[in-house]
Amino acid sequence: MMGETVIETGRLIIREFVPEDLEALYRIYESADTRFLQPLSEDREEELEKLKSYIQYVYGFYGFGLWAVCLKETGALIGRCGLQVMFIGDEGEYEMGYMISGAYQGMGYGGEAVRAILEYAGEELEAPRVVLRIDSGNTASLRFAEKLGFHKSDRILENERSTFLYIYEL
Repeated sequence: MMGETVIETGRLIIREFVPEDLEALYRIYESADTRFLQPLSEDREEELEKLKSYIQYVYGFYGFGLWAVCLKETGALIGRCGLQVMFIGDEGEYEMGYMISGAYQGMGYGGEAVRAILEYAGEELEAPRVVLRIDSGNTASLRFAEKLGFHKSDRILENERSTFLYIYEL
């Protein structure tokens, strides 16, 4: 079973996750640099319940979230990318999140997915901007964000002193 397609690009299908994606998600986490990401649970049943809950409540409530990034040609799940609601102080922001499997990095898939989601944020959500939180030690992500046109904010995030805030104005 495939989740609902949200965005189609030249090479990618960006769609909602389904419970059947769980094993592929674990494989992606095993092949990617996940030091800066919240880890998946070691208990697969627990993670499956979290995924089902995410699908029901996050997609159900917001109509968007982190989505499955799949190759159009084969349908293979190669990452996840999307938007979440984040609060900075009492201001709600659209926060971008992304991760591409190590085996598929350096091929432009991440940039293709992020650009498509930025367009979605502007057109579908009428978002004024999208933000990224990036750990100061994550140099690859810092370079990636700048290459895509995100600009570093001077704002210091409370309780996240080692995290930079990047902003993309739509």
